[in-house]
Amino acid sequence: MKKLIYLAVMLISISAAAITPPEISEKVLKAFKETFINAEGVTWKEMDNSCQANFKVNQIQVRAIYDNDGNLLETVRYYGEENLPPNILARMKKKYAGKEIFGVTETSSDSELSYYITLKDDKSWYTIKSDPYGNTQQVDKFKRADKD
Repeated sequence: MKKLIYLAVMLISISAAAITPPEISEKVLKAFKETFINAEGVTWKEMDNSCQANFKVNQIQVRAIYDNDGNLLETVRYYGEENLPPNILARMKKKYAGKEIFGVTETSSDSELSYYITLKDDKSWYTIKSDPYGNTQQVDKFKRADKD
């Protein structure tokens, strides 16, 4: 009986710890609210020396990482071709004609802005990295497992 009670207490303790929201500093929350005014569905995750917010802005999924002083370190946005800058979209359509843009992962930090564009055709998946000027390089190519 003691073991059963001990087990129940442990499960309740673990459950309570799992649902306890992270404690995000006021500096971070203030910086976040000033930067992402239209953020919806915000969830936070604590990390060693930073914290991460996951949310949507205008139907675009966003991940923002802040240091503990409220400085924005990096953002990652996930979207479709309709949100790519026109100069990059035009180059992609010309250089990779016949391939469909499946999705875009945009990474932004103080030192770099990059677009990782996932393309597909009948046989393969491609990951193309672009800078803001439309200079591209192929990063990966995989054979599609869903096609024979």
